[in-house]
Amino acid sequence: MLTKISFRTFIFSLILTGFQPAAVFAQDWIYTTVPGDNIWDISEKHLDTVMRFKQIKTINGVQAPKHMQPGTQLRIPMKWVRSNPASAEILEVQGSGEIIRQNGNIEKQLKPGTKLNLGDQLKTSAESNVAIKFADKSILTLHENSLIRFDHLSAHGTTGMVDSRMNLLKGRMDTRVTPAVGPGSRFEIKTPSAISAVRGTEYRAAILNAENTSNIEVLKGKVAVSGAKKKELVKAGFGTQVAQGKPPIAARKLLPAPKLEPLPERIRRINWLIQWQPIKGAEKYRIEVAKQQEFNTLIWHELSAYNKAAFPNLPDGHYFVRIRGVDKLALEGESVVQEIVLDAHPQPPVPLKPEENFVLRGKAPELQWTASADADRYRLEIASDKDFKHILMDRSDLKNNRYNASDFSAEGHYYWRLTSIAADGEVGPAGTVRAYEIKPMPKKVSPELKAADDGKLFASWEKGTRNQTYQVQLAYDDQFNDLALDKKTTEAKISFEPVSGQVRYLRIRSIEKDGYQGPWGTTQRVDPLPDDTWWWVPGLGLFGIMLL
Repeated sequence: MLTKISFRTFIFSLILTGFQPAAVFAQDWIYTTVPGDNIWDISEKHLDTVMRFKQIKTINGVQAPKHMQPGTQLRIPMKWVRSNPASAEILEVQGSGEIIRQNGNIEKQLKPGTKLNLGDQLKTSAESNVAIKFADKSILTLHENSLIRFDHLSAHGTTGMVDSRMNLLKGRMDTRVTPAVGPGSRFEIKTPSAISAVRGTEYRAAILNAENTSNIEVLKGKVAVSGAKKKELVKAGFGTQVAQGKPPIAARKLLPAPKLEPLPERIRRINWLIQWQPIKGAEKYRIEVAKQQEFNTLIWHELSAYNKAAFPNLPDGHYFVRIRGVDKLALEGESVVQEIVLDAHPQPPVPLKPEENFVLRGKAPELQWTASADADRYRLEIASDKDFKHILMDRSDLKNNRYNASDFSAEGHYYWRLTSIAADGEVGPAGTVRAYEIKPMPKKVSPELKAADDGKLFASWEKGTRNQTYQVQLAYDDQFNDLALDKKTTEAKISFEPVSGQVRYLRIRSIEKDGYQGPWGTTQRVDPLPDDTWWWVPGLGLFGIMLL
């Protein structure tokens, strides 16, 4: 509330100062007194001259200037308030860039605390971004490949009112503007096609293309966006686009924040896939990662056409991921923010041999894996179940990237996994689980030969396991190059025609259901019979059988 003064005194003060009522209130700074205040000290501390105390007394009708009650509100025209140059400063740096000073000097080293003054330009490189703090504690984040010029940086003494005006010449920026504390507070961003003015809000601005089209997206508060002498007041949750030489389009609703799929408390694998539900109207998504929840600077970002992204391979620690949709006008929507704890190092090695679900016959494998750059040694676990509730071996002292598992050669299924251990003893996450199986080696097939009642030759053998098939070969040479018969059968027997005057050779092997071919059995020589003794074959059993 203003100090209570008589109507006659108020009218007299307006006439004395030459102000119209509306103009006075629009441009007045309202000062609220604190214990010990007097109008002389107020004039000396905040105004352009101490002699303003007389006018302050008059226009506010102050009756006791030396004994003012705390909480008294004084109207002071803004043109009387002292104005002085102010600096912005670099708050945080990610990557690189340069400062082009007003005098033309270029500074390549960007570091926190570096002052930015009127007329300076700040340029960011690829994969780089810079957070800038202004005198009123407002924060501006300038993203990669961007250029901004500081056109006006001033403050009104110690009143808290700051006037900051910038020209975004290229790229993108985010802002968190401190709420205005008086009519002298100003925060304005100019682009080639628009001017956005705020008095405390959060919003984003971007220059999209060579035609200098600008996008403005408001997250909190309101932003007055001007273009081609037209103004659009954009409130929180809305955005507008301004083409060069044209007025802003009607404010349109920003896309809603994505809904993330559940994430584990700790991410234990690199390139963990973060997924979210698709947003209607989104043509792509922006994913950003920062070390702090304020996202002053980014350590990683990506634009994706898909509603998923692999979390980058970063050092273990706490991170924040921010995701939002981007519509067909390139207006970026509301964001979802999620804290992530990455605990994926040292990275586990990649298992090489045996391949997944590999089947071995009658012997254990040599396990092989890649060498992990993060590992000083490895932990190898072998279990009889995929959940590793029944551990057969657990060793944490392996220096090499291979291990002979001959101690575990019994028939059955085996599961193994590896963990890297760093030189300082840090144990990383367990790696991919691999499985293999040891099956018995098929027995050699040893057939019996005899003559059948129908005059044919007959071979039979002991039937093996279920679903086993057999390959039978009959050849004219003991190397089985000249085959007379090559046949597969599920029966443990076969018959074939006898011949005269020609030695032949017989061998048989089993074939498992999975295609594994067992060893060939004993090669047997089948001697010929004279032409005039065919009818004696069944009775005499004239076969020559040999081991080759």
